[in-house]
Amino acid sequence: MAQKPLYEAQAKKLIDEQWGKMPGKPIIQYVSVIPHAPLPTPPSFILPHGGRCPVGGKYVAKVDELFGKRGKLGYVKIAKDFAEAKAWIQKLRRKEVKIGERRGVLNHFLIEPFIEHKKEYYVSCVGERETDVIFFSVAGGIDIEEQGDSVQRIKVPLDQEPDLKSIPKELRDTVLGLFTLFRKLDLGFLEINPLVFEDGKSYLLDAVVRVDTAAAFREQRTWGTWEIPDGFGNAPVEEELTIRDLDAKTGSSLKFVLLNPHGRIWTMVAGGGASIIYADAITNQVDAKELANYGEWSGNPSTDEMEEYTKNILKLMTSPLPGPPPRGEGKKWKALIIGGGIANFTDIAKTFAGVIKALRIYAKKLKNVHIFVRRAGPNDKKGLTMLQQACDEMGIPCVTYGAQRPMTEVVGIAIKDLNIKKRNS
Repeated sequence: MAQKPLYEAQAKKLIDEQWGKMPGKPIIQYVSVIPHAPLPTPPSFILPHGGRCPVGGKYVAKVDELFGKRGKLGYVKIAKDFAEAKAWIQKLRRKEVKIGERRGVLNHFLIEPFIEHKKEYYVSCVGERETDVIFFSVAGGIDIEEQGDSVQRIKVPLDQEPDLKSIPKELRDTVLGLFTLFRKLDLGFLEINPLVFEDGKSYLLDAVVRVDTAAAFREQRTWGTWEIPDGFGNAPVEEELTIRDLDAKTGSSLKFVLLNPHGRIWTMVAGGGASIIYADAITNQVDAKELANYGEWSGNPSTDEMEEYTKNILKLMTSPLPGPPPRGEGKKWKALIIGGGIANFTDIAKTFAGVIKALRIYAKKLKNVHIFVRRAGPNDKKGLTMLQQACDEMGIPCVTYGAQRPMTEVVGIAIKDLNIKKRNS
């Protein structure tokens, strides 16, 4: 199961559209401001349920990106009128910010009518191995983490409905409806904070939802066909998108995720299991920031496919990066580890022929790259010899090993060669 978060606007849309005829439906009022679209004006401020937001009064404007603590970080604004909300968004729109270790651009926002309220509640639903769990607190809001004693933990066996007697009567239908959607829509996590109740009505003011992407095939009529966003600061680069397209068109597997373009250790690993072992071996020995990427290729890709796959990785390895390198590293050596176990049917010579073609294209830009290879399987001697001879001809430092070397031993050799500081040393 892979859980991926939705934008708050997507989460609210999903809850609003899928509630159906269940009692206790909360009022959900918002308009989403998406990239490149003009900001809405009050006369056309249409709400998802078909009503209109009152033109007068206060508004809440907030950033709708995939990171938490927005209120504490200053990304929620209570505006005195719509003009102030609009100006606040306009000031932040397309601005690059740093959240933790990630940098990203603020492109998504929400505008909602401000709901005066005296009390805030917290509700969330999660799934565990043998039970679902509802968390509820009468002390919701931005400080919920500090309200541990107030949070109820209501276990719900997988074949039963929840007992909500401990929850305020006026909110039971709403909480039951949220839990029903949690189960019905294959959600990995659902959180409403805050949920408020004023003048006999419940209002859903903030929502966090993560979907189980493994269930997308059976959620085709709900969220299964939606574009599920990557995390904040995780927008794929052009080369990642190209490899995704290549992977979609082949019967083989070609995967690549850029982790840190400043990382000095790059990998091209054959096999999903081997790719995890190599990533683990690297990050166990050096700071995880040194690992530039994660990826794997398998299923006997063709020479042409391997050429395209390798070209995109080499393009990223050799591309100039914006800004100065971290810690003043300058042009230090990088390592490209081409690894894998002993292949069952993948032709080593055929796949390495594609790697060699890509290396020839980028040879002049690889003068500070050292290649470390450990591979075995059909035609391995021929493939390793081809690769070694090609690198020697192009003046690219390269060492090649077959099955005589333990699979991840080249990791230690590469780290020593690059003189990267090891952990706890």
